[in-house]
Amino acid sequence: TSPATSFTFAATQVGSTSAPTSITVRPGGLASSESYDDVTAVSAPCPDFVVNAFYLPAPVYRTVICDDTCGGGGICQTQLAAPLCYTDEYVTYSFDAAFRPTVAGDSSCVVTITTNGATTRTITLFGSGSVPPIDIDVQPTSVAFGDVRRGTASTATTVSVRNLGGSALTVTGATITGAFVITSGPTAGTTIQPGATQPYTVTCNPTAVGGSSGALTITSNDPATPSVNVPVSCNGIDSNLDITPSPSTIPTTRVGEPQLAALTLRNSGAAAMTINSVVLSGTDITMVTAPPAGTVLGAGLSTPLQVRFGATASGDAVGMAVVTYDGGQVRSVPIAARALNTSMAMTPDGAVDLGPVCIGQTKDQEFSIIANDQGPFQINEVIAPDAPFEVKGVPVLPIPVQGAGATKVRFVMTAAPTTAGPSTSSMTIKTDIPAALPREIALSVEGLPAGLTGTPALLDFGSTPTEVTTLGENVQVTNCSTAPAVLMNARLEGPDASEFAIVLPPTSSTIPASGTASWLVVMAARATGIKNATFIVDGPDGPVSVELTGEGLGDVGPDLTGERTPSYYACSAAGSATSAWPLAVVLALVFRRRRRQGATARAAG
Repeated sequence: TSPATSFTFAATQVGSTSAPTSITVRPGGLASSESYDDVTAVSAPCPDFVVNAFYLPAPVYRTVICDDTCGGGGICQTQLAAPLCYTDEYVTYSFDAAFRPTVAGDSSCVVTITTNGATTRTITLFGSGSVPPIDIDVQPTSVAFGDVRRGTASTATTVSVRNLGGSALTVTGATITGAFVITSGPTAGTTIQPGATQPYTVTCNPTAVGGSSGALTITSNDPATPSVNVPVSCNGIDSNLDITPSPSTIPTTRVGEPQLAALTLRNSGAAAMTINSVVLSGTDITMVTAPPAGTVLGAGLSTPLQVRFGATASGDAVGMAVVTYDGGQVRSVPIAARALNTSMAMTPDGAVDLGPVCIGQTKDQEFSIIANDQGPFQINEVIAPDAPFEVKGVPVLPIPVQGAGATKVRFVMTAAPTTAGPSTSSMTIKTDIPAALPREIALSVEGLPAGLTGTPALLDFGSTPTEVTTLGENVQVTNCSTAPAVLMNARLEGPDASEFAIVLPPTSSTIPASGTASWLVVMAARATGIKNATFIVDGPDGPVSVELTGEGLGDVGPDLTGERTPSYYACSAAGSATSAWPLAVVLALVFRRRRRQGATARAAG
């Protein structure tokens, strides 16, 4: 893919959407070998990132032509030299990704690209959500108390005022109108710190039969929303059937974790009462137990009612239980529930390369974990990797992680290679998030011997159209000695050295002991074919080198004769409610080089 393993978005304000970036899936393997794949799926199950991958399955392939190296033409009996092979057709698939933070702080997402229905590779997206200075949030946005007996108070309902901003929110007042009362909460004003919540409880107290409506008004120093109105309503009735709680608010849960709620029907009159029916309507709220038709309640007696909230999707759910009694009298009670999505963001995530590390030394990588959705979770287990990796600083398990990024868990991964060459392992994080699989982090490190070492051993720039400059790639030289080393005369050598360039050298020619210097290198192929060069820099004990390779691609245009002819697509998609999604273009790009005279065979892929 391009980018190869990760991409970091610019900091984006919570509730906004970043500009999209294009991720390109390219044919794998050597430039001299054919490759045929189909991208069958692109998945990114993360609330903070949006991925638009259209027109799947999509082909990704490379075809190769090899020149005839027979002497004198005709039927080839003996090859005079190895065939010269080059790319003939080169098809890529691109999709767009954008960052749309829901919480403040660092977030990440591992995008999985599936080819041929089975093989997968990943790219990790990173972003940091920023918050406005002051941002008020009031939930729920309305309250319906349903039927309330005249002269009594309903069950109290909680309205929560939360500060989503980065600075203190000043609530200057809380008032309510109509037959409603604020029973708790600082009505004269209060200060709410970032991420904190101030609850207010409200009841309906009807003095007459009939409907009542009003509004709870919260005023604050939020410049965008200085006043928030929460409509409230209830219906005053005369009834001997008392239902508690009324309204019924099922405790907030997480998606995938159903909740039960109990209600009580009580005869508050002096004579017996007959329950004719109990009917429940609503979304994702069902009846578990109810009194059968014909149930008789004596004076002062009660009977239970139980409902279940399935929590199958995030958001609010509402229902209404309607009780018919004594041959036609009706009493109703609203039921409200809420389910929160739960998601873990780990930074870094996916494949984590700690890079080159000198044998006998260590390198630390900090990891952080937040809940990047509204629901909380807990970390139950951290399965440590094998040597040379070690996890340090993990708090005592289990560790609670509050929703909406309110808390952050940090720990450190240390790599301490004891042998030269690559080492790999993995770390696994297990949580209590419903239906979530354990999160596995692939770890790698390159152990370096004493002296100066260049990394990577081979830097591959991939296949790029001619006259197009690639993105810069870093060549690194690490000093695994006990004294500083002076490097001089960084240069490019080899048959195609002129088609590569060093564009950014290090700021100093001296590398301290255990230090690393980097040179940014690009490829700009001027002709088609495979390009090879060597980066060389002179050190105290001789030259240090890194091999460079890449391929220049020829004319751009579709192959209208092949069996797997690609198509060109363009479409647009809607973005978030806060910003329009820019034009998303999905292209199957074909780079086709003109066939040479005498090209007679294709290389086996």
